[in-house]
Amino acid sequence: MNDRTDQQLLRDYAERRSEPAFAELVRRHIDLIYSAALRMVRDAHSAEDVTQGVFVALSKNARQLINHPVLAGWLHRTAQNLAANTVRSEVRRRAREHEAAAMNELLSTEPDVVWEKIAPLLDAALGELSESDQDAVLLRYFQNKSAREMAPLLGTTEEAAQKRVSRAVDRVRELLAKRGVTLGAGGLVVVISANAVQAAPAGLAATISSAIVATAITITATTTTATAITKAVAMTTLQKVLITTTVAVAVGTGIYQTRQT
Repeated sequence: MNDRTDQQLLRDYAERRSEPAFAELVRRHIDLIYSAALRMVRDAHSAEDVTQGVFVALSKNARQLINHPVLAGWLHRTAQNLAANTVRSEVRRRAREHEAAAMNELLSTEPDVVWEKIAPLLDAALGELSESDQDAVLLRYFQNKSAREMAPLLGTTEEAAQKRVSRAVDRVRELLAKRGVTLGAGGLVVVISANAVQAAPAGLAATISSAIVATAITITATTTTATAITKAVAMTTLQKVLITTTVAVAVGTGIYQTRQT
């Protein structure tokens, strides 16, 4: 294997899935790739992940690389791309963690202050969401539905439901930021979950239900009375017609008899 070129080894692997050929390619280039990855990501475990990712990509693209003149160049560029993605992901992860820590500290010290800033603006922001995004936020954070419970209600998959919630939360953050309130996604979720739904006064539900039932009964009674009145008016009119007709017949008969006499 040592005397074979990279292209020959790739051909063996691409056409016959030769494990020894691929193992030789890994042996030849792993130090180069790991060293480059370590320089870029500055973490041994992440460098290992990048190195593994490079050789996974090589396995998938072996057939297209058979005639590639310098395999080391392709491997290095692939390592650069994967390392850059890793660094970006790590930066975003650390930013989220920092944001969450700062928000948790703020919420632990001044939770009411944060909520007082958001409360007057929250419903207006929710109103600017699309109907589907608004439904997702309400189900998740106002009714405490899980992604599994949300999926059939939204007519989608669990994964799509969760993505819709995340997108909607980001949109709410943007809308709040335009109104002068800046919060991270994690902090916004914590605040909404803790404060958005307040218990209604005791007895209010019973009062509303009783009032609605009483109103319904009144409407029904009024409708019944109106129907009765209508029938009475109709009967009175009919009676008037009958009486008028009877009188007219009687008068006509009297006149006829008088003329006969």
